[in-house]
Amino acid sequence: MDEVKSKLTVFFEDPFYVGVIERKYKKRLEVVKVTFGKEPTDGEILEYLNNNYSKLKFIKADDTYIKKDISELSPKRLKRMVGKEMKKKSISTKSQDLLKKQYEERKLEVKSKNREEKKQKEESLFELRQMKKKKKHKGR
Repeated sequence: MDEVKSKLTVFFEDPFYVGVIERKYKKRLEVVKVTFGKEPTDGEILEYLNNNYSKLKFIKADDTYIKKDISELSPKRLKRMVGKEMKKKSISTKSQDLLKKQYEERKLEVKSKNREEKKQKEESLFELRQMKKKKKHKGR
């Protein structure tokens, strides 16, 4: 059976509270960014995750971002790593890189979609003008 490990980091990114969910699934790191708005309570976060976790669109990280499995580490090293994680205030740079990559991909998708819609609109207007010319020329 596959094991899924998730980590949620909530922080304030002016003017909203943002959550970054990192999950490790089948030795792959996946990340998604969620905007909460005002400061969420623990109950609101839990309710959001219960209702929307399956709808979230995670992006996959490259293999370079995968660290060693925690079970392979010595207990002392694990304790030090946990202490360092607790002191961190911001999200990991891996997650930031992946979110930036996701943002850029979506931006390109929207740009190409808008370009296609504009092209379709121009073609339909051209066809309409041509039909009007033909109709006017025939005297109908």
